[in-house]
Amino acid sequence: MKRIIVGLILVGSIAAASPALAQTKPFSFSLGGGVTVPVGGVTESLGTGGQIAFGLTFPVTPKLGVTAEYGFSSLGSKSLDVPQPRTTTSVSFEGSGWFQYFGGSLNYTAWTSGKTSAYLLGGFGAYHRSVYVTTPATGMVTVCDPNWFVCFPTAVTVDTVVGSRGTNDPGVSIGGGITYKMSNLATFFAEARFHQVWGPQMQTANGGTKSASAQFFPLTFGLRF
Repeated sequence: MKRIIVGLILVGSIAAASPALAQTKPFSFSLGGGVTVPVGGVTESLGTGGQIAFGLTFPVTPKLGVTAEYGFSSLGSKSLDVPQPRTTTSVSFEGSGWFQYFGGSLNYTAWTSGKTSAYLLGGFGAYHRSVYVTTPATGMVTVCDPNWFVCFPTAVTVDTVVGSRGTNDPGVSIGGGITYKMSNLATFFAEARFHQVWGPQMQTANGGTKSASAQFFPLTFGLRF
């Protein structure tokens, strides 16, 4: 009987303490996924894809938190018909890609009502982007698309164009989202964010440059624990 009483006391103590622990936990973990939509000039070269994201948020104040995060986004393929110089024909190219980022952000809870809240965020990170280009063409071709990290305005062999290319660049993000507290341990969130990634400048045949910067708009749905 004593063991049963002690066991009941322990279970009751843990149950009573759980809400308090949930309120004062030192960090929260988030896991989400959704879609990534290229915006701006990137839409001409890459399509919409899927994405996953992970984060660790450390509270600074009841409304302000610091998040360390990682995200991976695939990007759908796009086909381009590129006119060739001194001919009346075009050559078809196809490019697909992905990007991942490691970064940090500040999160500010701007509004709360019951179990629902809205937040704003902004941060910076390091981005790795990779693109794979293919073509059924043979012989000599020209193509210049900074979103594919390719710029051959003069004729080169097809095997020079085909392949995977990548770049590592800095970037920033801003956005916001809403949350709904499902329990003391789990919260649902929906988030929209804009990423600006600065890329390298690519040389063109006329002595100018084209920027390989890009913008993306991920929509993420997930849980925080």
